[in-house]
Amino acid sequence: MNLPSRIAPAPILDPHARPRIAIGLGGTDLGRSGIGVYVREVLPRLARLAIEHGGRVHVFGTRREMDAYGDALVDTSPYVLTRSLASPLASSAWYALRSTALAADLGASVILHLAGNRRVHARPGTIPSVAVVHDLAQLHVRGKYDVARMLYARHVLPRALGHVDALATPSRATADDVVACVPGAQPTVIPNGVDVARFVPLAADDPRARAARAAIGVVGPYIVYPARFEAPGKNHLRLVRAFAASSAVRTHELVLIGADWGGLAAVRAEITRLGIDASVRLPGFVDDAVLPAVIAAADAVAMVGLHEGFGLPALEALACGVPVVAAAAGSLPEVLGALAVLADPLDERALTAGIERVLADRLLRARTRAEGPPHAAAFTWDRTARGLFELCLQVMR
Repeated sequence: MNLPSRIAPAPILDPHARPRIAIGLGGTDLGRSGIGVYVREVLPRLARLAIEHGGRVHVFGTRREMDAYGDALVDTSPYVLTRSLASPLASSAWYALRSTALAADLGASVILHLAGNRRVHARPGTIPSVAVVHDLAQLHVRGKYDVARMLYARHVLPRALGHVDALATPSRATADDVVACVPGAQPTVIPNGVDVARFVPLAADDPRARAARAAIGVVGPYIVYPARFEAPGKNHLRLVRAFAASSAVRTHELVLIGADWGGLAAVRAEITRLGIDASVRLPGFVDDAVLPAVIAAADAVAMVGLHEGFGLPALEALACGVPVVAAAAGSLPEVLGALAVLADPLDERALTAGIERVLADRLLRARTRAEGPPHAAAFTWDRTARGLFELCLQVMR
């Protein structure tokens, strides 16, 4: 069963509602992460829905955050926060104590925290609230963050989420985590979407595929893992060791794309220790305009994080008809169904076997090419935005 069928069909929205929704950009990585993609996709859709119902979306963030989202803010009313809130600590404290007061001052009838697992108010607010919890991986991954952030994530965040009127998650796995740590929580599962106009199958000789190869510096076949270098959560070291032990090291390159979140140096050292420098590419962060073709031109996509709240790149791979070797953990089995090779992310031998199977299993590859795009097409950003909008209307009533 596809994940979108877990939520009810889109309801009829209240024609008399005039929602004024306040949304903060804090904790969304300046658009350079999965949460950033989420914000970029749902924000303009929410703005249009609000306008259609006689309302408005008010967006607040630092100047740098505003600049990062550009055209996504066109139909919104922006409010620029002081530069002093640029640091994560200052930003988290401000959202905890002041975000609902600002939303009320802006005339909002509801505040929507699009990165609710990072920025959320910590005490009862004067207006209704909705928060999206993308993941609670810190419950499953020891040492996912530094000590201060782990304390916040484990002890402060669950209490803060208890003050939110409605919670949304992108997967049932994350909803179960919310229920486990937030007393009385009844989160609504609203899956992420995928842009099937951009993530499409490509022939090997397609100019977009050639441009993608040039952008990441590869000539032959490759496996790509699109994930920031965050240790231990994104599990790069086990993937590198599994790749080195596989037959793919002689036929493919492993391309690790993403920004450095503190884990890149250890990955570089492990690649050198294993003597596979010539078989691994580290092109850094790949621009969003190039990413679809990088995924579509790959022979396989790896998605081996220890606990993903949704796993958007894996779904984007299916939209391109590209097979996926994925962690049998978190939301990935739920999102991908039978259209992936699942492996224990803690077991390097299982990851090695998964790499070899995803490249050699012709039936799986043919099935992914045929069934992957329609499976991914069931996940739409319009549906995501509409689900969030309906939650906002519900807490206003």
